[in-house]
This record gives sequence, C-alpha cells and structure tokens, in this order.
Amino acid sequence: MQDLPDATSRRPGVPWALVLLIVWCAVEATVFTFTLRPTMSELLADLTGFTVNPIALVVLLWIFLTIIIAGSFACLQVLKDAIAAKQIGNIAQMVLVQVSVALFQVLFLYRELIDQTAPWLAQAGMALGAGATLGLASLAWVSVRGVWWYLFGRSGAPALIALLNRPANRT
Repeated sequence: MQDLPDATSRRPGVPWALVLLIVWCAVEATVFTFTLRPTMSELLADLTGFTVNPIALVVLLWIFLTIIIAGSFACLQVLKDAIAAKQIGNIAQMVLVQVSVALFQVLFLYRELIDQTAPWLAQAGMALGAGATLGLASLAWVSVRGVWWYLFGRSGAPALIALLNRPANRT
C-alpha cells in the first residue's frame, strides 16, 4: 500500500517558489519599464537624434530589467551560500556585486519611482530633496528585496541558479 502525498511530500517539476519569483521579477520589471520609459525615450532621442520606436524600447527595457531583477535575487542566494560556507573571498565579492546592483536599482529604478510620486507628495505638503528621494528609494529597495526574499527568494533563487547552470542539451 502506497502512502498518499501530503503537503510536505516532494513533488517533481518546477518549484512553485521559482515560478512565483520569476512572475515577481516580471511584474517588477513591468512597473519599472513604464516608470523609466519617458526618461529612456528622451535620453535615447537626445543621444541619437531620432525618435525611438516605443514598442521596441518597452520590449528591450522590460527584458533587460527582468534579467537585472532576477540577477539581484541570484546574487543574494550566492551571498547567503558564501556566508554559510564562511568563504571570505566570495563574501567580499558578492557584497561588492550586491552593492553595485543595489546602487543601480536605487539610482535608476527606485528613484524614478519615488520621483513619480513626488507630485502626489507635494499635494500633501511634503517636498522631497535629493537626499530624501535617495533615502526613500533605498528604503523601498531594501523593503521590496526583503519581503520577496522572505516569501519566495530563499526557496526560488536556488532553483533559478540551478536552472541557469544546467548543462546544454547536445542533440
């Protein structure tokens, strides 16, 4: 007689946390794509002298941002593994990588998100300076990464890394 599977039984296939982590990366990339689209469109038009195709810009920006956001979770997992193994060199390297990723995301993604809310805050009587904007953007980054790491990243990131490191099929 076979035991019936329950909630703690191992199931084959894709881990649910990996799917939810990828979905979150796509959702976050979608938000930041539409937040950054006007800035990127203006910047590219100024640099090239041509009007950029908005559909191509959105698609390319979304793909790039999804990869950057998923990479941020992969970096956190590698940092966690390096700390657990007490590998000082890997810890220093991953801290440097994670700080670089955090700076990029805070300066270019979360700051833009805070800037989009500035008119709403101004109506409420709050004026944000550069320091307050960067502080709120940093707090938003830490909050979002912390919540999603706790909910799905710690289970989904190892599967994401395993998926990226799988050997290529040679047929």
